[in-house]
Amino acid sequence: MKSAKFFILVGLILFVFQPEASARKRRYGKLVINSMTDGTKVYIDGKLKGKTPFDKPIKLRVGKHKLKATKAGYSTLNMPFKIRSRKKTEVHVDLLPFSGLVKITSNLEGAEVYVDNKLLGHTPLIRDLVVGDHKIMILKEGYNDFATEINVKAGEKHFVEGVLTLFRDFSPEVLAIAAAQKKKAEQDAKDQSLQAELAHMTKTQPVAPAQSWYTDLHKQWWVWAIAGAIVVTAVTVPLATTGGEQSGLNDHNPAATIQLK
Repeated sequence: MKSAKFFILVGLILFVFQPEASARKRRYGKLVINSMTDGTKVYIDGKLKGKTPFDKPIKLRVGKHKLKATKAGYSTLNMPFKIRSRKKTEVHVDLLPFSGLVKITSNLEGAEVYVDNKLLGHTPLIRDLVVGDHKIMILKEGYNDFATEINVKAGEKHFVEGVLTLFRDFSPEVLAIAAAQKKKAEQDAKDQSLQAELAHMTKTQPVAPAQSWYTDLHKQWWVWAIAGAIVVTAVTVPLATTGGEQSGLNDHNPAATIQLK
C-alpha cells in the first residue's frame, strides 16, 4: 500500500514539472558562427563572446539578437539575427580588409613624411594606410632623401625606419678640394705625432756631452805598450852605434900610426 502511494506521488511530480522543463528547453537555441577571418571579435547584444573561429555553437535564448564583429584593419560588421527554439541558426561573419598600421621613423626627428606623394606629417608618424602598395619618402633640408615602398596588409603592423645622410656635392672640383684637404690634414696629423714623439724622447733621454778623442786615453793598455816600445828602441839604437865605433878603433894597423917626437 505504501509503495503504491510512493509511485503515485512520483508520477504527480513528473506530471507537474515535466511541462516546465520542456518549456525551458524550448526557450533556447544555438548560434553557429562561420568566418573566413580568424581573430575577429564577436559581440552579441553588446557582450563579447570570443574570437573566431569558435569550437562549438553558442547557446542563446529564443528571440531576436544583435551581432557585432570587429578586427583592426577590417570593416566592422553589424547584423541582427533570430534564435528559434531547439534549432541552430547559422551566420557568416566575413570582414573586408581595408587598412594596416604603419609606423614611420627616421634617425632625425621632424623630417617630412610623404606617402604616395602626399605629405602626411613628420617623423615619428603612426598612421593607418589602405591595403596595398605605397611609396614612402622622408625628406629633410640639407640631407639626402630617403625613399622606399611597402605592401600594407590588413590588420598587420608595418615599420619603416629611414636613415637620412648629410647632403654632399659630388662634382669633380669639390671632390678634388676635399681630397686635398684630407691629405693635408693627414700629413699635419703625422707631423704633430712625430714632433710629440721627439719631444718625449728628448725629455726622457738627455743627450750626453761630447768628449774629446783623447779623453781617458791614458787608461788604455795598448797606449802604454806603444810607449814602452818607443822607449826601448830609443835606448837600444845609440848603444849599438857606440859599440861599433869602439870596435873599429881597437882593430887599427900599427904601421899606420904616426908617432910624434
